[in-house]
Amino acid sequence: MWNKDKSVVLSKILIIIMVLGITASCIFAPQLVREYDNRVILEAGLPSVFTPLLVTLYCCVPPALTALISLYMLLINIQKNKPFIKINVTYLRIISYCCFAGAVIFVYFAILRPFAWVIVAAALFFGIILRVVKNCFQQAVEIREENDFTI
Repeated sequence: MWNKDKSVVLSKILIIIMVLGITASCIFAPQLVREYDNRVILEAGLPSVFTPLLVTLYCCVPPALTALISLYMLLINIQKNKPFIKINVTYLRIISYCCFAGAVIFVYFAILRPFAWVIVAAALFFGIILRVVKNCFQQAVEIREENDFTI
């Protein structure tokens, strides 16, 4: 039967897979971007996007890894039955900042290729959602702390 613990373990496994995927992407990014550039961009008669896309992707790696690490730490606390503690609010804040950083980084590429505005909008949207969730967690932490002082 599916339960909370299995869900947290699955989420942690998916985060580890994502970290491994990002690591592999860092290694193979030049080849993948070159292939995309040759097959899609240059065949359409458009100027090469090899360098701008590669720079954009590599600049997104630190915020992505930071967000995944923060998410993993958040899951560890949830697994320990400590969802409403101050550090979890900090983790959610960090993850939201990482989403905003990704959006800002992709603006550079979106100037060259308008389809990238979809990524910018999605990153901003997730950043805003996380800010709202962070505010809910922050209020829950305050309520929990207030209740802890009540006899």
